[in-house]
Amino acid sequence: MGKQRRNLSGSMEIRLNGPGMTALHKVGLAGLYMTLRALEDENGGEPRLKGGSWERQSDRVRLEWEDSDVFFPELFRRSFRIDEQGLFWFPAMGAPLNHPQLGFTRHQALLATFLQHGQTRKAESAAKKSGNLTITFDSVSYSFVFQRVSQYQHQIAAFNPKGDNVLAGWLFPGAVVRHTGFGQKSTAIEESPERALVLRYAPIGAVFFRLRPRVAGIRPTFALVLPDLGDLELYADLHESIAIQNPIASGSADAGLRVLTELHSRDLLHDIESTVCRVISFGTVPWATQQKTRVHLKTVKVRSERDMTVFRAAMQLFPPRLVAPKQADAEPFWSVPQIPDLIAENVIDGKQWWHGFADFVAGQQRRDHVFAYERKGLMTMVEHADTFPEGPERTFVRACHEAWRRRLGQISDKAKRQGGSFTDQANREFTRLRTTFARCKNADTLREAVTDFWARGGYGNTALQDSWHEVIPLLDEKRWRLARDLALLALASYKPQSKEQRDAMAASVDASESDHEGDDSE
Repeated sequence: MGKQRRNLSGSMEIRLNGPGMTALHKVGLAGLYMTLRALEDENGGEPRLKGGSWERQSDRVRLEWEDSDVFFPELFRRSFRIDEQGLFWFPAMGAPLNHPQLGFTRHQALLATFLQHGQTRKAESAAKKSGNLTITFDSVSYSFVFQRVSQYQHQIAAFNPKGDNVLAGWLFPGAVVRHTGFGQKSTAIEESPERALVLRYAPIGAVFFRLRPRVAGIRPTFALVLPDLGDLELYADLHESIAIQNPIASGSADAGLRVLTELHSRDLLHDIESTVCRVISFGTVPWATQQKTRVHLKTVKVRSERDMTVFRAAMQLFPPRLVAPKQADAEPFWSVPQIPDLIAENVIDGKQWWHGFADFVAGQQRRDHVFAYERKGLMTMVEHADTFPEGPERTFVRACHEAWRRRLGQISDKAKRQGGSFTDQANREFTRLRTTFARCKNADTLREAVTDFWARGGYGNTALQDSWHEVIPLLDEKRWRLARDLALLALASYKPQSKEQRDAMAASVDASESDHEGDDSE
């Protein structure tokens, strides 16, 4: 008797809100949905590949196959590709060069997250990158280098449609065998066929951001944003719109709110107060410098329409800038404003957007960037009632602005009388004030610093004359930290009143933005 052939036919249905579907599983299902839609377009509308077929609905995907040994390898081959330049290419998102900045960021992000281990992909050495991509911004072309890839696990790894599948880091970051001495199956994480399949498509459905926080210590470099999905078709359309955005953010909260803002702008947030997304951030930690580790998991939520308005204003006022370095052999790099992440954190926590400003700028890297390059955006934020409404806080900042304007006038007069440098003297006084406010550790020291500052400005501070009774309570034992935030915010948002003041402030800017942080994907 001849050998009997195995029964390889079968089916599976994966529901968006099925048991065990986490945020990562849901965006993976969205990635599968988007991929099947793209393959239908390639097949002239036919929802079928060799060995099987599928059906898509807004909340589920159903697969049927006659031969699993034929259907799934063909599905993976068509789903996960590499273009001629060695860039990851997913039909669900179009060719990488359709949106070069998105394709480039996603390529680097995958190599730093899902596919960071050398055994999960065949790629060039990070030290010998030969890929070259030209991206045009504002009519100026910039050249970027990258690691060419020739193969990766999503294309070739085995898949069992009839039983549990062992998870690895390339499917679920952090899913590893804990104790190899007991055998792989003993301490490995396993998933059902349905959930293992959608995890394979998570890099397609998720939204990647490159992060540029200017902080010391553990610093995240890439973020994986996982929106809370309610409709696969609507999310597929949203994902296409995100593809033309600039996937750069200053931190995890900033990245998450950018995605929710896009959802809101397309009327896809039916209930803004109940919509969330989750952000997984990856960075290098001192105890494992050879890899990118999950360093932060954040749930991002918007509490009101007004909060969304405030953050949208921040997105417009603090755009990232592409900086061409002076060194001929160095790559361009993104200078990313830091204030949007402060605003995002406060929006998420239901606080005023300037809350914690003093602590936010305590570190030198971030402080230098905020005071040097983000002043114009802060000026606008405090000028407009939509983002800085009338009240004691606004009055306090106006009083500080008036005192600083008068103080600069005094310094200018003195410099002219004595023949000194106004710029040098103004910068010294600015530094003295900033450090004095920053070092205040209680209400008493802050009251002394602020009242001395106002007094040195001289008589006639109109903001104080008209509303001093509103401002004084900000200096009590309960609210002095808020007043410290506002005092430093006032210095950072002061609008120069003359060319002399503008030149002095420009001279205080740190020499140049030459602190290129290197290729964070390595």
